[in-house]
Amino acid sequence: MSGWLGKLFGIKTAVQMGRKNPAMLATIEKSSLIYNQIPLREFVDEASRQKLSRQLYLDINEICNSTNSVTACREKLSLTMLDFALYQVLVIPPVTEDDASGLRGQPGISGELQEHVFSLASKNDDLCTELRDLEVPMTPDAVWNFVQESYWTKYWILETINAARIELGDWDEEEDWYKPFMHAACANREHIYRRDLALSSCFEQGVADVAPTAYSIFTDIVLSGAANPAREWREYYKDSDIPYPRFDT
Repeated sequence: MSGWLGKLFGIKTAVQMGRKNPAMLATIEKSSLIYNQIPLREFVDEASRQKLSRQLYLDINEICNSTNSVTACREKLSLTMLDFALYQVLVIPPVTEDDASGLRGQPGISGELQEHVFSLASKNDDLCTELRDLEVPMTPDAVWNFVQESYWTKYWILETINAARIELGDWDEEEDWYKPFMHAACANREHIYRRDLALSSCFEQGVADVAPTAYSIFTDIVLSGAANPAREWREYYKDSDIPYPRFDT
């Protein structure tokens, strides 16, 4: 850890900050472990990695040293989760392959979008904007490489912010809300992509019109400060037929 921190920020500075805020130092340590477990280095060069790392450090510093760290963390987590969902549903493999995310087959998430990535590059406004701003060549290989790089970048940022959330004590040991929040964001994003592609809804007919809106409200509940957004969401929709995800872990 010291080598990683020292290379980015200077060992002395990092240790001084950690002594002042143990949650920050623990989060940065977990972030370095997460980075070493993912293939992001296959998509970004060293200069880009250092730039990402420094910005992530500043974000975690802002969260952990905020007057209300839990609220600040939830705000950054929510924004990052929505960005992450843009790419998560695109990289989920079809049913013939293993799905490490555990999202495929959950309500509203099919694993069918990977083959439509290049079509979405010209049909979805969010992707079009990203590709244009970054001047990505409009070829299948270039677009797919961009999606993978974006996914792993957002994954690293999101998991780091989630590590801060846990260090700050904003989690529930019996039933945490992080995975249900991820599901809600991804189910809503898949709905948008399927609409752009003129594909039928992934939801059963009886809830196809209301489920996307219901899942989008999960973000509002997270930002509202509810003690457990997952329980709050379930309570709010307890009299509806909108399905709720189930995760083994």
